[in-house]
Order: sequence, then C-alpha cells, then structure tokens
Amino acid sequence: MDRNVFMTFEDFVKINTELLEKTGLMLYRSESYEHPFVCVENVDALAWRDSGLRALALMIGDSKDAARVLGPKQSDVSRDARIGFVTVRYGGDDEYAIGSSWYGADGSDTTKLVNRELNKLLKAYAHKGVLNVEGILTKILDNYYWTDAALASGKNWHLFLGHGVRKEGNKDPGYRPKPE
Repeated sequence: MDRNVFMTFEDFVKINTELLEKTGLMLYRSESYEHPFVCVENVDALAWRDSGLRALALMIGDSKDAARVLGPKQSDVSRDARIGFVTVRYGGDDEYAIGSSWYGADGSDTTKLVNRELNKLLKAYAHKGVLNVEGILTKILDNYYWTDAALASGKNWHLFLGHGVRKEGNKDPGYRPKPE
C-alpha cells in the first residue's frame, strides 16, 4: 500500500478519524525517535497534529498487535515489529503549499482492511489523478488523490514540503488536478 493524497489538515483529521471508526483499529503515536509509541485513546485533532518535535510517527493497527510496538522508543521498534501497521503521515502545509499526505504499509490483513476502507473514504471525499508541473499525467500520478479543500486553498501541491532553506521552493508551481 502506497497512497498519496493532497489534503488540508482538517481533511486529514476527518478521513483518518472515520477510517479508525470504520475499521475498529487503533491509532499509535510517537512524538520523536526518542519517544515510545503510545496508544491514543481519545482521537481528536490533537491526536493527529505534529507537536513540533522531530520525527512524529503515526501508525494505525490492531490492538492485538500493540505489544510489538509499545514500550521501546520509536527508533528501537524494528521493521518486523511494524508489520501489520499502516504508517500515516500528514504532508504539512505553509503559506505557499500543501505537501502530500502518505499511507504506507506491507501486505498484511490489517493493510488490506485499511486499504479497502480508505478506498471508500477517498471515493467519497477526494478526486483521483494529478498532473505534474509540466501538465503530464503518468500511471503513478493517476493514482494520487486530492480533496476539494486542497484545491480551494489556492496553494501549490508538492510531494514533499520544503523547510528551512528549501522553503522558497514551496512557492514554485507543483502538481494540479487532472481534468475530469
């Protein structure tokens, strides 16, 4: 599973909160490499928001698998321990651009469940397909999604949002919706 969606933070919260409700799965959060994952009991906008520490990690998974990721700090949770969890990352935004939010996982049963329900939510809340800055559509870009709020924001869309010295690049045109 590898999904890219251009969306606002409000859409990110709405879609992912509904995703948890529809699947019955849990949200696990680690603030940084030095922090352990914790199970988030009260899922609200703060549960999805970046605290400003480096390397926020959000994962969706089954509570029966939680023991594999709870306890050690994020940097010590192995790739094998993360099998069965879907990584969710908000792409970010600034005054110029929106970064692509991303869903990534292996081929586990949990991933299949999340993929099925996410497809339904994206069909309801998003549109499929983007063009690159040159106006070209490729097979990969045809599988990217975007929401109405992302379009209404008037911001550029970039796969990765620039920070620090690269922030100026956020002013450059990026992806745009594929014509319907």
